Amino acid sequence: MIGGVGGCVVAGRLAASDPKLKILILESGPDVKEDILHVQPARFMHHQRADSNTMRFVHSYPDPNLNGRSIQVATAQCFGGGSSVNISFYARASASDYDDWERVHGNSGWGFKDLLPLFRKTETYQINPNNKDESVHGYSGPLNVSYGGAFTNIGKEYLEVVAKYDKSRPIVEDGNDFHTVDSFSRWPKWIDANTGRRSDVAHYYIYNTQQHNSNLSYLTSSPVVRVMLKGKRATGVEYLHKGQTCIANASRLVVVSGGTFGSPAILERSGIGKLDILKKAGIQPVLDLPGIGENFQGV
Repeated sequence: MIGGVGGCVVAGRLAASDPKLKILILESGPDVKEDILHVQPARFMHHQRADSNTMRFVHSYPDPNLNGRSIQVATAQCFGGGSSVNISFYARASASDYDDWERVHGNSGWGFKDLLPLFRKTETYQINPNNKDESVHGYSGPLNVSYGGAFTNIGKEYLEVVAKYDKSRPIVEDGNDFHTVDSFSRWPKWIDANTGRRSDVAHYYIYNTQQHNSNLSYLTSSPVVRVMLKGKRATGVEYLHKGQTCIANASRLVVVSGGTFGSPAILERSGIGKLDILKKAGIQPVLDLPGIGENFQGV
């Protein structure tokens, strides 16, 4: 497994489901285990510092529409990916967006009805425990969802003001039920209501399972250089660790989940990507996939 939120989730679940598997997670950034800067959600701004070692700052090409300025995008670079450093907002898209993945873009099995059980399985929804809505929320998953602390007077007044200013949008109890749109609501967070801790995948899919998942291990500060290929089959990965070039051989699978910027770069260094880009960089092409690294938007 190569880093990221998805890598930790997949690795943790695979290790628990099949003890015969031997799983290694490779992470380019530092470990975060019981680090107060990661455990306490309110410290998220610390990771936005210019000298941060838990986030990487990617700069766009100068944009003529921005008077020649470039845009800076912060991306996680630590164990657990964005779940370890972000602001912990809990936000889910509308059901129709997931249906578009299946119907518009032709990805069978990725529609809302297919993904809903996975959303429920992931979370323990701690809001209104006496009025559970199990049709859209889960109540026994590893990641906790709550309001994350006191609801201040200014927060209440803000909702009241915006609702009076824009009467077309009501205040609703749950703005994340997949169907309610164009509304105002109090914003839940990936925070445990009982402990105040951040609900991140590193602590709740990996660290807390290591005692009984001896088949799962991880290395931090170990950036992946490329996927090793035999023909078009992945056989392992080349990575750096303590200044040394290392090889991890894979008998089953290599899962690349290095993030929006990390995954395309790894694939391109492995010879998978747009042909002219690979040749320009002096990389021997293995597979011409022109979509790799393209169409990033939504900054």
